[in-house]
Order: sequence, then structure tokens, then C-alpha cells
Amino acid sequence: MEDGVLRVANMSGSGISGDKEVTERAFNQAAKNLVWPMLTHSNYQEWSSHVQFNLEGMSLWDSMEDAKVERRRDRLALGAMLRGLPPEMHSLLLNKKTAKDAWEAIKTMRLGATRVKEVNAQKLLTEFEAISFKSGETIDEFAIRITKIATDLKGLGETSVDDTRVVKKFLRVVPQKYNQVAVAIEMFCDIKDLTIEELVGRLRAAEDRFEPSVEQVTNKTGQLLLTEDEWAARNRSRMTPETANSGGRGGAGKGRYVKKEIGERGEARGDGARSNSQGTPFRKGKCRKCGVKGH
Repeated sequence: MEDGVLRVANMSGSGISGDKEVTERAFNQAAKNLVWPMLTHSNYQEWSSHVQFNLEGMSLWDSMEDAKVERRRDRLALGAMLRGLPPEMHSLLLNKKTAKDAWEAIKTMRLGATRVKEVNAQKLLTEFEAISFKSGETIDEFAIRITKIATDLKGLGETSVDDTRVVKKFLRVVPQKYNQVAVAIEMFCDIKDLTIEELVGRLRAAEDRFEPSVEQVTNKTGQLLLTEDEWAARNRSRMTPETANSGGRGGAGKGRYVKKEIGERGEARGDGARSNSQGTPFRKGKCRKCGVKGH
């Protein structure tokens, strides 16, 4: 009887062990396919969010929050984090006792001490309050700019700039052609529950339905006026002073202006020769074939 119980226990234990091996194998395969962005001097907020997402998916994020975890899991978390760090930082972080210490060291190097973070937060708050649409900027481009500032503020510990504040700021600085759309959103939507993504989607739906802006029409008008000036300059260039001696009342050298005549070869004739109704210049003497003068 005892032998039968032990046999059943061993079978159940081997089944649990087999399931664990399959789970670990699937886990390792998924971890290899994860994307680990490289840390630079200016992308800490994006990098930390991406690495946290990967570690949570690998069930290793608790190593960054609690130093008292299994040693094997702590080393796995640190090794995974090193995939997205420059080689010159590896020696510094490998000397840390825990992955949590390494994570805090990276945060301090990129964000600085508490006072430095407060200064940077105030700078970003000033930039957030002064942000506005640039000339020709689209809804998507402005959304990326204002969302990045809000994300950086959250990373510095500034919690006053939440999604509701970003949405209100967005609606206050929209271009004039979106004023009616902004008023409709404020009247018929609950701003507290409206996300940035929903606001951008509503504004984009109206972006392609507007006529060209006043600036675009003004630019086109300026181009038309410039073209007219060019035509006027070309017309003036066709008038040249007559330098040949004239037998008329004005005498020689009076500087009369005559219009250039364009010949068959496209060359300008500015010698003051008169032309008949067909545009053929008059010539002295008679024609050798028909005997007509000036033919």
C-alpha cells in the first residue's frame, strides 16, 4: 500500500516538474524575442518604461522593487537590463549587489539628484504652460510634443500634469479653425474622462474637412503677384532705345523707344525698321522677281 502511494506521488511530482520545464522553456523563448532599446543621454524616460514593460512580462520586475528576492531571479533581471545599456556602463553596474541598486544608479546618473530633478521639472512645467501650435503643425505632431513633456514630468516625480490637464491645455491652444470643434467637445464630452488618444482622434476627424487656411491663401496670392512682376519685367525688356540715325522729325540720336521685332529665328530686331501688315519688314529698292518696292 505504501509502495503504491509513493509511486503515485512520484508520478504526480514528475508531472509538475515537466510542466515547469515546459513553462521555463516557453518563457526563455519569449524573452529572446523581446526588444531592448539602447539607453542614451536623452531617452531615459522611454527606455525605463520599455525595460519595465519587458521585465514585468518576464515576471522579474519585483527584483527592481524589493532587494530581498531569490538570487537567481535578481541576476536574471540584471542580465536582462544590461541588454539595453552601453558597454561602458556594464562594469559599473555589475559591481552592484542587487538589480534594484543598479536600477537606482541608472536613474540617478540620468536624472540627477533630487534638487536637479526639481529644477528640470520646473523647466518642463514652464515649457508645458507656454506650448502652442507651430506654423503648419498637424494635430499628430503637436500631440507627440505635448505628450512627451507630460511623460518627462511624470518621470521627474511631477504628478500635477495628468491626462485631464493635458487635454484642457490641448483644447486651449488649438488653431483658430478648430475653435468650434473644441467648443463642441467641451460641451458634449466629459473632459475628466476624455483621454488624449480620444481627443486626437476627434480633432483628426475634422482636420481634413477644413478649407485651406488664410496663411496658405496669402502665400498663393504672393506667388501670383510675383509671377505678374516677372511678366512685367519681360515686357519692359522688349523695349530698347533706338540708337540708329533716324530720318524723321526727331533727327538722329533722339533716343526714341521702338518695340523689338521677332524674326523667324526668334532673334530680336531693334534697328528701327518698319513692318507691313503681315509683319514683314520693308526694304529699300524693288523686288528682283515682282518689281514691287519694299517687298
